[in-house]
Amino acid sequence: MRRPRRAVMWVAPACALALAASLVACAPQQRAAMNDPNSTVEVPAADEFGIVDAESWSQVYPHQYETYLQNGENAPGEAKHDYLELYPALNTMYAGYGFSKGYDEAASHLYTLDSILATPRVNDTTLANCITCKTPQFTAMVNEEGEQVYAEKFAELIGQFDEPISCYNCHENDPSKVVVASKFFLRSMGDDAENVPVEAQACGQCHNEYYFDPQTKVTTNPYTGTSQMTPDAILAYYDERGYSDWTYPGTGTPMIKVQHPEFETLYGGSEEDQTHMVSMGYSCADCHMGTSVGEDGVKFTNHKWQSPLENQELLDSTCNSCHGDLAGQVAAWQEEEEARVQSISLKIEDMVNRMKTQVADGTLAGDRLTQLQGLHRTAQFYWDFVMVENSEGAHNPELTFETLDKAEAAVDQALSLL
Repeated sequence: MRRPRRAVMWVAPACALALAASLVACAPQQRAAMNDPNSTVEVPAADEFGIVDAESWSQVYPHQYETYLQNGENAPGEAKHDYLELYPALNTMYAGYGFSKGYDEAASHLYTLDSILATPRVNDTTLANCITCKTPQFTAMVNEEGEQVYAEKFAELIGQFDEPISCYNCHENDPSKVVVASKFFLRSMGDDAENVPVEAQACGQCHNEYYFDPQTKVTTNPYTGTSQMTPDAILAYYDERGYSDWTYPGTGTPMIKVQHPEFETLYGGSEEDQTHMVSMGYSCADCHMGTSVGEDGVKFTNHKWQSPLENQELLDSTCNSCHGDLAGQVAAWQEEEEARVQSISLKIEDMVNRMKTQVADGTLAGDRLTQLQGLHRTAQFYWDFVMVENSEGAHNPELTFETLDKAEAAVDQALSLL
């Protein structure tokens, strides 16, 4: 059974190029500007944090605003899946960490503030760094006041904000350009910020793997530059620093909780490692937004973030030029990924339960325990890297299955020692 993802975000990594004409048809399109580039747009008044909210731009960019509001269709509620019920092994795998308290399918970016206030993972000790990518008002506060804001108390700041993810996150206060408002991610791009489409970076600033620096509490990525964005390099980064998100109860394993590494899955590694779609210059926006035409004949960038498979206009105008059966190909990748994610999770659960039993009865200790803790950490890191990446393998099937191979190899080795 395929799992419903926290967000339907993927890019098909293969493009049929049998004919030279296909190369032209399958080329990324320029973002279409709605307004006359020579016209002057009066910037609406900013709020107390210095951002212009989405509604204030609605008269200037009505098509973009209308499609932005359509994201409200993906609302929180009873229809959302509880991953702890859908994947019972997660209750064991995430034990001792916040995700064991609640892990639900996410609503759209219009509900980021509602979701962070509703999650049981927030408590009295939660810091403001958890507001990262929940509202542009917090982003603007960090940019204006400095990174010490990350270390403030969540409860003391969250009530000040009322704007979910919106225009400022990707444009700041100039919708004629695309920017990376979250400067921690821009720093992590290093020199590669010049080589990767800014439209991809604008999405990547929130769709990435990050951690909170233990000393400064600053939201931080475990790399600098795309070459260090591979699962292997990220795990090595954490290992070299002795970093862990929590200590697993009953085994003492220093664990890592991976976030949502969509950007790393697409752009990580050398040019040879990246998908064909990336090498052709496609960005996240090309596949998850696309260009639409309003009833008035105006071309504009559609601001409803969705799977290409849910955007018939994009399929007809772009995707089908190269892909004969895009839906079928994606379904095949996702079915294989889902089956392996499920089967490996059961192995990890078995490994953890055996470790806990043997630690408790005193038969697992010393060097053997240290070895198994390393295998526990490694297996779950690689598994989690795939599990929490929102495309279910479709962004980069080759990397997905290689990463699952590494997870399975580590857990199989551990089980052979228990």
